[in-house]
Formats: sequence, structure tokens, C-alpha cells
Amino acid sequence: MALTYRLNDPNFTIYHRAALGGLAATIQSWDNNLPAGIHQPTLTADGVTITWDESISAQDAIQRILEASFKLTEDKLIHLPGQFIGEDAVDLRLAVHEGLCLTFLQHNKMRPGEKGTRTFPLKSVDGDGCDQISYKAVNSYAHQKAQGTGLLDELKKGERGFLPAIATIPQSVIPGAMTGRKSLQATPEEAFLLLYLMVSCVVFLLRPRTYRGKADRTAKEKAQACVVVPEVTNLLDFSDAIQFLPATNAEKRKELFSFTYLGRVVGGAEEAALSFLADLEASKIAKSSSSGIAGCQAIAMGKVAWDKNQINRSISVRLHGSYPEIKIFRTAKQYLGRSKLIKTADGRSFALPNSPVPELIAANLAAERHWCAHFQELVSEKKDFNQMSYHRAGLNQMAKVIKDDDDKAIIQAFQQAWRMTMGQIGERAENNHLNFERLMEVRREKIRNEILRTKTPAALAGWFLRFCADATKGASLAPIREDADRIRAFIFSPRYFDRFQNLLLFALLSYVGDNGSNTQSTQK
Repeated sequence: MALTYRLNDPNFTIYHRAALGGLAATIQSWDNNLPAGIHQPTLTADGVTITWDESISAQDAIQRILEASFKLTEDKLIHLPGQFIGEDAVDLRLAVHEGLCLTFLQHNKMRPGEKGTRTFPLKSVDGDGCDQISYKAVNSYAHQKAQGTGLLDELKKGERGFLPAIATIPQSVIPGAMTGRKSLQATPEEAFLLLYLMVSCVVFLLRPRTYRGKADRTAKEKAQACVVVPEVTNLLDFSDAIQFLPATNAEKRKELFSFTYLGRVVGGAEEAALSFLADLEASKIAKSSSSGIAGCQAIAMGKVAWDKNQINRSISVRLHGSYPEIKIFRTAKQYLGRSKLIKTADGRSFALPNSPVPELIAANLAAERHWCAHFQELVSEKKDFNQMSYHRAGLNQMAKVIKDDDDKAIIQAFQQAWRMTMGQIGERAENNHLNFERLMEVRREKIRNEILRTKTPAALAGWFLRFCADATKGASLAPIREDADRIRAFIFSPRYFDRFQNLLLFALLSYVGDNGSNTQSTQK
């Protein structure tokens, strides 16, 4: 008997293609250490064929294949050979373990284990000391014995070896899959393939800090984990990319977005997906070859109002790797995206994103909104505005990679006026022996309030022009003079009101003076 799969099977969904990528990666991880009785599988760019000795039954063959595909470490962490996580990447393995236990294996019966928790020492970012991360050790998990599928069940009492005519697809195979009056059913070959979906998917731990509008205000606290399902287009390239990324040394992995423990802790599903796609792009450049995928599906798992007992799909978003302002996200992720560890009262640590900006940018890009949409919601409170000011250097790096000409014109004009305004404040502080920093703090807060309280396009345009005129003492401002038609059309257009408001706040926070700070370099 043989198991044969083709990537271009017309009945396949994104889940089947991703699962086939997971199976291909697992086969590559075996190298020459094949399960007993299993022949060398045939692996091509668009297909997989597995055969075995006639002396063993189909059930025995599948059981041996599963034993070689789904393992545990000595610390009772889930070990998937097809993910190629090295021995020095225990922190990444821990993040994967936690993510899988929240998604594919959320029910205790699918991962029976110890009653208490174990702790893992995670080195601090600065290398000084360790933070204790707790996790649930497992003794086994569903995929090791195809639990819930019926593949390895006895068809009749005392009869083994034959596969059932129909298999079942439990939630441990496809997270969030809902059953009706009857369980989801499939052929045995399809059920076996879908077990490998867990191998190809990338799981993240979610700590949402922003939301997509007032209607979603409560959902931000309910999302707990995210499953990123890749749209696999080439099995060989995908397997190579999956093998390349986690196998890099520890220092190199720190440069990636999603291949450390802290890298797997993000704000939202869109941030998770774009982080993974950015890392795949990095592998594509490093290997000078394709990554083997064409976008992905990001599925956030969390509590919903109609089910208090388990986590379900709360968000499902389709993403691709090419967006006009994708560099803004990558820069935000590079400078603001590193998560941090917070110590709890019992001495253990809890990871949180360092800034909500990458989460917001990713959500905007995925929804085809302007990259800066809803930025005002991050700074609507004074304490949030002051907190955001600590990320000024990272915001400034984001401003440098903006492509849109309208955005650049507005930001440059405002920042030139702000630079001249700071010069005036500096002169006043020097002449009157006042505290320059205090004057700056008061002026920034006044500007924030004035921008947020302006409710119409005409009022905001008038405020902006007065601000520029006050900075130049009536003279024309160079950036406005050079882009007069563009800026005039933009600031008076009602359709750009929200965008204009967000850009002004971003420009205020992203300004860095000539000396690398937010203060005027000419201050005495």
C-alpha cells in the first residue's frame, strides 16, 4: 500500500497544502533514519509518496510513521522533528509548546500530563540573570497515536491492521473546527495528512494591546494564541526554508522576528503573520531561492461570548507578503517589536510586547487601511503619549522608510515647523532663565490636545497653517513652499482628515533633533 499526495489536488484547501508541507518537512528531517519497514519516501516540489513493506499492515505503518514524526523531549516538551528546532533553541521550543497547548491541543485529554507546572530559566535580554517561565509538562499528545481520528482503532474486537473506511477530524487536527450533529469526517488518507498541519503551522502567543475600532474593544483582552497557516506552493522550497530558519545559531536567530521565545510573543494575529512572512523573506534572500509559500492565513484563538469553556477562532485574516508600506512594519518590528519580560509576584516572568505600534501597523496593512490609521488611539491619554515618547528613536526610523509622497510632505513640513518652534522656546528659556525641558513638555502636551480636539478638516488645516506661520513668524515654510499644491490638496480634503490627524501626531512623536534627541541642537 502507498500514500500519495499532490499539492495541486483540486479538493485540497489551504489546510491540506500546509499539512503536506509539514509532512514533506518531517520526511526531510528523517534523512536516512527511516521508521522500520518504511521505504525511502518520494518527495518532489508538488508531491509526496510513502510506501512500506508488505509484511506490515497499514495501521502498523502509520503508527511507526507517527512515532517518528511526533515526539517529546526529556523535559516533556512537544518535539516536532519537521520544525528543525535545534538543541540550543530550547526557548523557541518552549514557545511552540505553549502555543500548541493553547490551540491544537487545548483540551487536557489531548495532552495528559503533570498536575503542577515546571519552570524554565530564560536568559534575560541583557544576559544578566535568568527569568523563570512556567509551562505544563505533557506525558503524551493526540498526534502521537492519531487520537480521535479512528485511524489506529480496532475495526472489530481482536482485529487490527486495516484502516477504517471513514476517519474523523477532531479539533486537535484543525484548531477551531466546529462539529455539528455529526463529527467531521474524511478518508483515512486525508485524516493522516491533516495530522501534519501542526508541523507546518507557526504558533504565537498573543498579548493584544490595541483594537480595530470601538466594536472590537472587548476582543483585545480575549485573544490568547495565533496559528499562522502557510499557503504552500512548493514543498521542497518550503521544507528548505523551515529547516534554514531555526537552524541558525543563537545570535543570528535574535535578528529574526519569530524564532526566539520573545519573538513568539506578539500583539495581534496580523503582527504574527507578517513577522513570519518577513523571516521567510530573509531566508529567501539568504538562500537565493524561493520560500515556497504565497502568503498565509492567520487565525487568532480566544474566548468568545457563546463558549466560556474553551478557546475558539475569534479572528481569521488572509495575508500576503507584499504591501506598499511593508517596510514601515519591518522597521517598527526591528526597533519596537522586541517583547519584554515582566516579573510576577511569585517570582516568575510573563512576556509582553514592548510597544503596540507593530501590532497596529500590521493590522492596518492586513485590512488595507492606511498604515497610520488609529494611531491617535495609542496617544489619546497623556500617560500613553508620554510612554510613546520613549520610542521616539524607533518611530523616527519608521518615518525614514515611508514611501507615500503625501505622508512625507506632511511629516517634513510639521517637523520643520516644530524644529523652529523649539528654537524659539530655547531662546525664551535662555533669556528668562526658565527650564527648557519643562517648557517643551508643556508645549508638546498642548499640541497633542489641540490636534485631538480638532473635529473638522477645515479646523485642522487652519490649525496646521497657523502652527507653521507662528514657527516662521509669518514667513513661508520651505517644505510647504516646495510642495504647496500637494499639501493644500491634502489638508483641505475631508477624506484625509483622520489620516492627517494621525500623521501630525506621528510627526510630533517621531521628531529627533540634529543631536539625536527631541531637543533643539542649537540650545545653549
